[in-house]
Amino acid sequence: MQAFQRKAGLPVTDKPDAATIAALQAAVAEKAKPLTIDRTKFFAHLRSGAAPMFGKSLSKSQVAGMEGILDAFAVTGDGRDKTLAYGLATARREVGSGMIPVREGFKATDAAARAYVLRHYPTKYGKPTGPWGHVYYGRGYVQLTWFDNYEREGIAGDPDKALEPKFAAELMFKGLLDGRWNGKGHGLAHYLPTGGPDDLKNARRTVNITDHWEEIAGFYRQFMAAIAAARA
Repeated sequence: MQAFQRKAGLPVTDKPDAATIAALQAAVAEKAKPLTIDRTKFFAHLRSGAAPMFGKSLSKSQVAGMEGILDAFAVTGDGRDKTLAYGLATARREVGSGMIPVREGFKATDAAARAYVLRHYPTKYGKPTGPWGHVYYGRGYVQLTWFDNYEREGIAGDPDKALEPKFAAELMFKGLLDGRWNGKGHGLAHYLPTGGPDDLKNARRTVNITDHWEEIAGFYRQFMAAIAAARA
C-alpha cells in the first residue's frame, strides 16, 4: 500500500483511504483497457487550432513522422496515454515541428553536422573515437549522443541508424520507460504515474536533466488533449 501511494504521489498513510482507492481503480482500469486511438480524430484535433504547436495544418511529412511514433509506441510503449503524450512532446521539442529524426544542428549531412559540432561544441562530446574516428553527436528523436550510448544500442558502426524513423521512435520509448538516460535509473512512470499527479519538471530527467521542461510540459498537455479526443 505504501509503495503504491508513493508511486502515485499520494500521502503515505498505508490505509485504503478514498484517494488511494480512486487511484487504484484508475490504475486497474487503465491497465485493463489498452490505449486505442482513432488516428483520423487525432490528426483532426491537431489541425483544429486546439494545439498551437502545429497551427492549423499538418504536412504529409509531419503526419508520417507522428504515424511512425504511434507505430513505435504499439511495439515498445506501455499502453498508457501519458507515455505516448510525453514521447510525442519530447519529439516535438527535440526535432522541432517537423516530427522526423534529425542530426544535431538540423544538418542535412554527417559532414555538415560534424562541422557544426566542431564549431559550436568543440569539447562537448570528447575526442573523436569509434570505428569512424568521429565524435558521436546527437541524432534521432532524442538526440542520442556519446560513443558509449551508440555502442550500447548496437549502432556504433552505423550511427546514422539513429536517424531511421522506426529505430529512432522505438528507441525513444525504450529509453523513456526504462530510465537508461536517467542518472537515477527512473523510468517515465516514476514521474508520470497512472492515477497519480504528474511531475513534469522531473519527467524531463528521462532524457536530459530538466532543460526546456516547461516547453515540453506544454506540448505534453496538447498531446494529452489530442489523445483524449481520439480515444476509440
